[in-house]
Amino acid sequence: MKFHETHVTSWLRSPGGPHPAREVELQNQSPPTPDFKALFEAAPGLYLVLTQPDFRIAAVSDAYLRATKTERAAILGRGLFDVFPDNPDDPAADGVRNLRASLERVVQFRRPDTMTVQKYDIRKPESEGGGFEERYWSPRNSPVLGPNGQFTYIIHRVEDVTSFIQLKQRGAEQDQLTDRLRERTEQMEAEIFMRAREVEAAREQLEAEQKLRQVQKMEAVGHLSGGIAHDFNNILTVITGLIDILAEAVEHDPALSSVAKMITDAAFRGAEVTKHLLAFSRLQPLQPREANLNTLVQDTARLLRPSLGEQIEIDTALEPDAWTAFIDPNHMATALLNLAVNARDAMPDGGKLMLETSNVILDEVYAVANPDVRAGEYVMVAVSDTGGGIPAGIRDKVFEPFFTTKDTGKGTGLGLSMVYGFIKQSNGHLKIYSEEGHGTSIKLYLPRSSGDMIDVEPPPPVDTRGGNESILVVEDDPLVRNYVSAQLEQLGYRTMVTANGPEALAAVDKGFVCDVLFTDVIMSGGMNGRQVADAVIAKLPSVRVLFTSGYTEDAIIHHGRLDPDVTLLPKPYRKSDLARMIRQVLAQPPAAAMGK
Repeated sequence: MKFHETHVTSWLRSPGGPHPAREVELQNQSPPTPDFKALFEAAPGLYLVLTQPDFRIAAVSDAYLRATKTERAAILGRGLFDVFPDNPDDPAADGVRNLRASLERVVQFRRPDTMTVQKYDIRKPESEGGGFEERYWSPRNSPVLGPNGQFTYIIHRVEDVTSFIQLKQRGAEQDQLTDRLRERTEQMEAEIFMRAREVEAAREQLEAEQKLRQVQKMEAVGHLSGGIAHDFNNILTVITGLIDILAEAVEHDPALSSVAKMITDAAFRGAEVTKHLLAFSRLQPLQPREANLNTLVQDTARLLRPSLGEQIEIDTALEPDAWTAFIDPNHMATALLNLAVNARDAMPDGGKLMLETSNVILDEVYAVANPDVRAGEYVMVAVSDTGGGIPAGIRDKVFEPFFTTKDTGKGTGLGLSMVYGFIKQSNGHLKIYSEEGHGTSIKLYLPRSSGDMIDVEPPPPVDTRGGNESILVVEDDPLVRNYVSAQLEQLGYRTMVTANGPEALAAVDKGFVCDVLFTDVIMSGGMNGRQVADAVIAKLPSVRVLFTSGYTEDAIIHHGRLDPDVTLLPKPYRKSDLARMIRQVLAQPPAAAMGK
């Protein structure tokens, strides 16, 4: 018996309920056949059904038509790439090539093929002005096999991810990007979720690249600063040396003596600037030794109490069993003084300055998040204040040279950059924590001493008298070369002055025998000072070597400290410094013996 739906419904609602025989008959009745075509076209997803191997459009969902601004009658039966060609105005367009390759893989391997996000522009209707509109899609192509396994169709399914990609390209803030990513993830199926994870990985890579770019920027500024300091130190060497001569000539004239002193003070300030630049550049010569940072912090705190003023309370919190660190204690003390002065300036109405030490282990996870850090054991020294804090927008800039928030004339902007360079040159790490209105804490992480380091003690003082020994001078700057020659001759030495390594070696080959080789480190001519010294020592094993430089690089400094057999006279220097260092190297064993 055949029933219409209305009959069945009224029957089911009768007071007596269904008769058992009729119930069996209803159960055996076939349900009405769904209209699969209508269901497919009304599906919310973006679908095409394609024939193979010619990839003609056999069916399309309404959602796909809306997304691509096309009409069913205009595209059915046509080739996919005739309807959706590449944008002719985009020479880099490769959507057609990539999609065709994916469809061919589906035909060849008879399995689904998921594509990466594709840029595939669509043609705009004439009512919207024509041309092409930039669009991004996430496609997946799947085979449809018949009952006997024969290949019948390809289902081409896409997600329109244009807005997501454009948001990423515009570099929106991370919170907005994360919210959109979460929203899209909730809407997408499993394969879209996987792509969202790929985007998250790309975000982390972007953050890592940003940190790396910051490190590279500081490196580049450091090299630039070092080069400037090198040239400036050459000039200052001549200025400071000539001031001595001028001061001696006018010592009986108070007015001119006052002028000479002003020039001396100005040159000294210039030398301090170059010293800070070299510190930031990590090119200053260090004399590290194993140091107890608790003792150093306590000594620094005692120095600070009278200089910071009564309105600043100074407190310490020291690790009782703090490890030792292998550092230059003088430069470390200067770094702490710079940080303390900055902290004082951040508390004009008074406040608290806290100096702390502790033992810290920075693990691999921390090292991955901070590319400039090596995992390992560190001694941490923190300098904290209760000042106004540092605005978030400038925290990444505070260690850059010449950056300052102080009024004009109240700071050079080199204090924190010097701290940064010193810590980096000491193979350390530093981190700044600040909250506006609450204060700032700068933490310095210095590698724990391994215990097998050899302390390098400064040599005993010597006099500044001259002599009659022979000195071979190698200096590429003509101003410095002429100045050094004049000063050495005044001190009684016999000198041979050359402009570069090859000239110096030629002088030795011609028979000039020197007691001291006085050479710049960074020079033109194809040889640096270390190379010149090695070549001269090979010819004259009894020679002593004195290096000079305003920019040492890696020729005589390794791992942040001078090589053990190196004696260095940093530029700028005065006549008395030159005289003292010449006598010092003459009192040392020959360079060949020291090298052994």
